[in-house]
Amino acid sequence: MKKLIFGYGATGKSVEDYFQRNNIGYLIYDDDKNINISNELIFDEKRLDEIDEVIISPGIKPTHPLLGEIKSKELIVNTDIDLFNDIYKGKIIGVTGTNGKTTFVNLLTEYLNSQGIKSIAVGNVGKSPIEIIGEDYEFVIMELSSFQLYYINRLKLYKAIVLNIYEDHLDWHLDFEEYRNTKLKIREFTDSNSGESSENYDSDVEPDYHDLISKKNKLIEQAGILDIVSDIPLYEETIYIFLKVVNDLKLYNDFNLNNDSIKQFLSNYKTEEHRFEVIDQFDNVIYINDSKSTNFNSLSKATSEIDNGILVLHGITKNISSKDLKISKKVKTILVPEDMEINLSDTNAKIIKLKSIFEIQEVLIDIIKPGDTVLFSCGGASFNDFKNYEERGKFFKSVVSNIKVKNG
Repeated sequence: MKKLIFGYGATGKSVEDYFQRNNIGYLIYDDDKNINISNELIFDEKRLDEIDEVIISPGIKPTHPLLGEIKSKELIVNTDIDLFNDIYKGKIIGVTGTNGKTTFVNLLTEYLNSQGIKSIAVGNVGKSPIEIIGEDYEFVIMELSSFQLYYINRLKLYKAIVLNIYEDHLDWHLDFEEYRNTKLKIREFTDSNSGESSENYDSDVEPDYHDLISKKNKLIEQAGILDIVSDIPLYEETIYIFLKVVNDLKLYNDFNLNNDSIKQFLSNYKTEEHRFEVIDQFDNVIYINDSKSTNFNSLSKATSEIDNGILVLHGITKNISSKDLKISKKVKTILVPEDMEINLSDTNAKIIKLKSIFEIQEVLIDIIKPGDTVLFSCGGASFNDFKNYEERGKFFKSVVSNIKVKNG
């Protein structure tokens, strides 16, 4: 019998490497028939009787017709994370949320490593956990998307973190309730019987921000970092839960984590690429790349951090409603492609419609003035015009570079 790798993207290729290393027979299925797969490995439904287990990639929608055939045969459907969980015996910290997951995972991982606590970031951050099987870490910090959580069956977490939940990916999930419940599924993977440090952390699914800010400010004051935290572009819940988790790791594991080390680390913290990244400043104009903003809540928060803003929108809005769309009054002009589905009726900003995102260079040259901040915080997924948000962010960087050259 063979395994079926269902989806041949980054996750599927990591699973294939694992199967090859362990002499496990497999077949591959992907909807993209242009992907280069050896003929003897190509799966079709006639070969379903050869399969005893399916390893599904997170991007596969639950409504996929082949998944229906697989379920009718009562085949086992697992993920790369299930495979990893069955083998790895170390401590795993799981992190989910609508916004800020990658930032939080990298922040915690980098801090722990800076203190000599060997840690690694895996999951939705870009590396399948099965790539690190055989390696030894004090902590594995695992970013978990709603797509991954939907399919995961087995995962033993040392800690489970829910940063926030807002509308997103409603083109994949049935509705917001399913999306929300899928995110909260992470709480089921902590074992309260395994010890006092196995627990859930969240800032509440619908956080009371006055309460959250009060709790955050108390922790910031205790950590002695009040003078630097205002300069760090992190969500309120990110800094709050980061400090809370670090304090608890210190308490339960006897690590030498102190306020001085936190302050020094955060003083040198740099925003990750494509997340509210100040990429240049010239002619008294600031340019910010926030291509990683793919929903309305993330977009709205970014607009509150600028002054005299020119906001550039782009992308597929994934069936989400406009309830989380609250564009700051600091935005004076909005550039939006004609094909983007977004309700801008509640803003007083000037709206400039673009035939396509590829017009922004010429438009910006015409309208930017000294004192402006150009914010590329898209509010939608990139896939209509770009391979991913990274490619979209690099496009914006090239636009800014070209504007700088043209301005001499």
